[in-house]
Amino acid sequence: MYGNLPSLLKKTQFFERFSDEEKKALLGMPHFFSNFRTGEFLIRENEKDDNALFVILQGSASVTKNSNPKQLLDTMVAGNVFGEISFLIQIPRTSNVIALEDSICFVLKSNKLDKLPFQLQIKFRDCLIDILVKRLIHLDQRYTSPAVLEDDIKE
Repeated sequence: MYGNLPSLLKKTQFFERFSDEEKKALLGMPHFFSNFRTGEFLIRENEKDDNALFVILQGSASVTKNSNPKQLLDTMVAGNVFGEISFLIQIPRTSNVIALEDSICFVLKSNKLDKLPFQLQIKFRDCLIDILVKRLIHLDQRYTSPAVLEDDIKE
């Protein structure tokens, strides 16, 4: 079932900063890896008790909202990271994430982070900071680009 996990971790960008020894340590903790079947919810919108961080190692998932479940907001693929907001600040989930195909994910619940060796805790936090900063830069560029500003002026 998880025989290809070492190669999946090796080729997933999120884990690039992790040494081979650190990846081996994670592989020794099988409770961090989950299989999801096609159509299975990884995350349910408004769920309050779920605060896990997900990294798709293999497969894909759709992102939807309860208000319009047929509208696809995004597609998550291998390498994508999601769930970081609930993971960091324990707020209810803001969307649904549903497996589009059988998928394997690395799943870290926020209450398990502090149980990891300190060096791994730092790596996870650093990776999350990088992801959040890149997303902020993307949003900043999106909303401050000349095309967006011109569209705002025309309205």
